[in-house]
Amino acid sequence: MQKRLKPALSDQYDSDFWRVSSCEKTGTRLFFACVDDPLDYRTLCYIFFIDELSCWKERNGSPPNQVDSMPSLPFSYLFFGRRQTQLLAFAVMLLMGLPVSAQIRLPKEDELNPLGLTMMWWAQATIDRNRDEVQFITNDEQNVYLQSRSGLMTTFNVETGERRWSKLLGIPDRVGYPAATNDRQILVSIGSNVISMDKLTGQELWKLRVPELPSASPEVDDNLAYVGTVDGSVYAFDLKRVRELHQESRLPEWAHIAQRWHRQAPGEITSSPISTGTTVSFASKSGVVIGVNTRDKQPRYDFYTDGQIVSPVGRSEDLIFVTDDNGRLFCINQDNGQLRWTYSTGTYIQEQPRAIGHQLFIITHRRGMECLSVAGGNTMWSQAGITEFIAASETRIYGSDVSGNLIIMNRQDGSILGTLRMRKFGMRIANDRTDRIVLSTPGGLIVCLRESGAEFPAYHLFPNRQPILPEMFDESAAPEEPEAPAAPAE
Repeated sequence: MQKRLKPALSDQYDSDFWRVSSCEKTGTRLFFACVDDPLDYRTLCYIFFIDELSCWKERNGSPPNQVDSMPSLPFSYLFFGRRQTQLLAFAVMLLMGLPVSAQIRLPKEDELNPLGLTMMWWAQATIDRNRDEVQFITNDEQNVYLQSRSGLMTTFNVETGERRWSKLLGIPDRVGYPAATNDRQILVSIGSNVISMDKLTGQELWKLRVPELPSASPEVDDNLAYVGTVDGSVYAFDLKRVRELHQESRLPEWAHIAQRWHRQAPGEITSSPISTGTTVSFASKSGVVIGVNTRDKQPRYDFYTDGQIVSPVGRSEDLIFVTDDNGRLFCINQDNGQLRWTYSTGTYIQEQPRAIGHQLFIITHRRGMECLSVAGGNTMWSQAGITEFIAASETRIYGSDVSGNLIIMNRQDGSILGTLRMRKFGMRIANDRTDRIVLSTPGGLIVCLRESGAEFPAYHLFPNRQPILPEMFDESAAPEEPEAPAAPAE
């Protein structure tokens, strides 16, 4: 069911108001906001005269719904058509010497429904649009995580859009990488630190300092956290010992005490380590993939490619998918390093391979999307012009073209079923976890779509995490009660 917000100063206006978010006196200025109401199909436009703009105040961790020292003057409220309002606003802003920005419109149901889609929810991340933008957007089976370049992270429930928490991580504008999660916690690399938080509350669980600068996202399983660095090192930290040190207030300085082991690779670690709980694999830029025992770092295998490894490594159950800069794709058994098959594309593979069920999807330079068989690496179909993998359902694949449109394809043969214009929503989750379609603008306006009728998500990467759904009893299909036997005749 689509979530409807209040028509006053609600989230749909906050995305524009963040442009004037400040903690300093700016003097008198004019600010224009024009926003589509995605449910009533109308445009609301305001002009604000602002004197000595005060800081925005968050209430209960949600975006502000009220501002101090900000008297407003309604400029246009449904008295003008959309075209006339935009032209008049454009003229006013030019006369006042104000910057003009493009209006962002949410997709409407009459655009989505013919394509078999519906909007689940939309929301606005906490972000300062004057100087900041979304850098990473990731998800797992419970949440969506938006990370800005300044270090702000906003977390939403992936099914309802409820804002769970928002906070600044570490020192602003440090080098960071996409978040990694397990069942309970989320790990983020910021500078030389790794920060762990509770997924549901955002409460910091611990923070440790890595001896070298991380070069990729961390990995975490039930017992260990793994961090790859720019000098080719991989560090494994014992989560139980880390929690004990945190409770003793000995982190991040004494992080080396929690270090279980350290393994050196011949070059920079270019992809997040991948753990099965017993084996962890990591790829070096020099072209070698190393697998070690998670408990004692004893070697399981070393696999060498003929080129450099620059794209992230894909995964599916006990298999990993490695690409090199020569356009070759290797399918490797993660437990023993045995090569299952090799596929040559003849061109650069520019994204992480994504495995959905028995199919593997890769994006190649200038050739588009190719669908391979996970079992044997055979080509099932290809579709030119696709530049991104976005999501997959039981019967469909969702991707993007060079113009930023959402392309809907038949999963069986790759034929195009429809196109949806979503150019303003240029930040997309490559969702190999579930069938939800999550898109965001650089300014943090996020929208989540699903297929019509798909009220419950399908789990791809970890199908064992799929909740057991209750079976509904169909009364119409219940067997009829047998008639009582007739009384014997006298």
